[in-house]
Amino acid sequence: MTHAPSKPPILTSAESFGHNMRTTNRLLQRELSKRVARLGLSIGQWYALRTLWENDGITQIELAQKSGIAGPAMVTAVRNLLAMGLVKRKRPTGDKRKYVISLTDEGWALQTPALAKAVEVNELALQGISSKDVATCLRVLRTVQDNLLPLAQETDPAAAEVDRLISNPTD
Repeated sequence: MTHAPSKPPILTSAESFGHNMRTTNRLLQRELSKRVARLGLSIGQWYALRTLWENDGITQIELAQKSGIAGPAMVTAVRNLLAMGLVKRKRPTGDKRKYVISLTDEGWALQTPALAKAVEVNELALQGISSKDVATCLRVLRTVQDNLLPLAQETDPAAAEVDRLISNPTD
């Protein structure tokens, strides 16, 4: 029979910033995924499109980096977006190893309805929270990102595993 340790953990799950961020993110992604599915998009496709609406005409590698989707998952998303006629892919002059991904007219046409789904999720999630508190939260989140971003540039097998799990949470 095992016994619980005599000392409580330093932080409970309820007190952990990271745990609460992960839980909140999972709930937001789940709701967004349900809503963009009504437009015929997977969440990975939505992230790729969202990135292209802000950075059209970037390489597939840049698309993966900017959207936070791991390479293999991005390959699948781009293939599906190509098949749906939402993006086009071409090799740039002078570098036949890369692909540049650009939106088609159909891809641009999805921008307003797809972004509306994200707005719906944000509004649902932020019900009862003042605009001042939302602004404070966003400021805190950006500071956390700024604090951690330099560390994300380091090569680390454990970090690579986290990136893989985040981009493919069913593993």
